[in-house]
Amino acid sequence: MGRYPPDHDDCNVMLYYPDWQGANKACLDDGKEPYYMLSNHKFFLSNTREDCCKKFYEWDYYSCVGTTPALTHGEFYPEWSSTTSTCLNDGNIPTYMLNDQRWYLSTTLRQCCERHFYFNINACLGTSYGGTDKWYVKYQAMTCVQDCVGVSPCGGVANDWDELFSSKEKCCEEKMFYDNKCRVRTA
Repeated sequence: MGRYPPDHDDCNVMLYYPDWQGANKACLDDGKEPYYMLSNHKFFLSNTREDCCKKFYEWDYYSCVGTTPALTHGEFYPEWSSTTSTCLNDGNIPTYMLNDQRWYLSTTLRQCCERHFYFNINACLGTSYGGTDKWYVKYQAMTCVQDCVGVSPCGGVANDWDELFSSKEKCCEEKMFYDNKCRVRTA
């Protein structure tokens, strides 16, 4: 009587099992699976490493099978191990982020910063980003301000949803048409 159950049809092929007693990072086919796995072989044993990894290591599938997935959602990822809020594009994407690319990866720096560091987007984009110098309406101040960092007429970096205009006059005309003092008011 062999090590594998009677319904296993090829005694020369080892089946894959989750290595929970070892490094707990992969599926092995060395024939050293614990007895409780043999007694419930239909659940614990798999014909391929991929099947075993999918069943028992879905959270770290690519490490388990020893491959790297194709990047389908960009190469920018959030860097949380440093003290700054930033996104990187250095090819060192953590494995857990590769397993959920839709959430973690972005095609542009701006997308990554908006998704993961919305609370500190300017720091994420870098200090070199100071705006476009175009104009947008700042409703709290009841006037149009410039998309830049600094003293008035700068009103800070505009949000993505702010419509930008080439001049203060044009901004006031389009967005604050009901207020005659928009052009002379400062923020």
